[in-house]
Amino acid sequence: MTIIRRRPEVKAPLVFLALAAVFLVVKDELLDPLLYQTLRGRTNYVQRQVYIPPSLDVDSQRSLSLNLGNGDCKWMPPNPNVPTDVDYQKTIVVGFPSGDKRMVYLQMEALTGIWAKSQLTLHPAAKDEWDFAFQGASNHPFIKANYPHHEGLWGWGSVGDQVVLMVPNIRRSMIEYHDILWDLNFAETWGEANQMRDNLFASKPPVEDFYAWRDLRVMDEIH
Repeated sequence: MTIIRRRPEVKAPLVFLALAAVFLVVKDELLDPLLYQTLRGRTNYVQRQVYIPPSLDVDSQRSLSLNLGNGDCKWMPPNPNVPTDVDYQKTIVVGFPSGDKRMVYLQMEALTGIWAKSQLTLHPAAKDEWDFAFQGASNHPFIKANYPHHEGLWGWGSVGDQVVLMVPNIRRSMIEYHDILWDLNFAETWGEANQMRDNLFASKPPVEDFYAWRDLRVMDEIH
């Protein structure tokens, strides 16, 4: 006995209605997109009375939002100086090489209103770990470090209260870490690493070197 299954017939009116619905949605978004609606004040998420900095210098680009209430806000520059009369909960920000710890600093800057670490800042609120050892303890709320970091210095003593680990793409973490070590000629002390710092990101190590290092160190790095 042979059973023949008939393919369900697709009714033309249903197809027409589906295509018409898609067309209307796309047309509406093209003619009146959400961004346009927001800028025109047609949503509940409109920010009113926003102050736009008059210039495009560095100080104006780095801005924080001051909540004025009732949905209003004003852009305000962050405080470049670290207060000495505030008992901060110190946060150690650690990350793999190329972990983009600046992303964490931006979030902390927004939460605290204190100028965070950047190559352009003169008074950063984020202090490198070795600065505590060579320049003494301070009230910096953010402490910059790396992990794994066998060549680092535990310079902050017992100052740190909590740790934020910034991890990039897991598949690239070990490779990036090896590349940094390779650039520094696998230095084992801060002095040796400092002498080789000009080699950072200057060239790409051979893939064979990474495989050899990986097979030798992978279990230690995992644990």
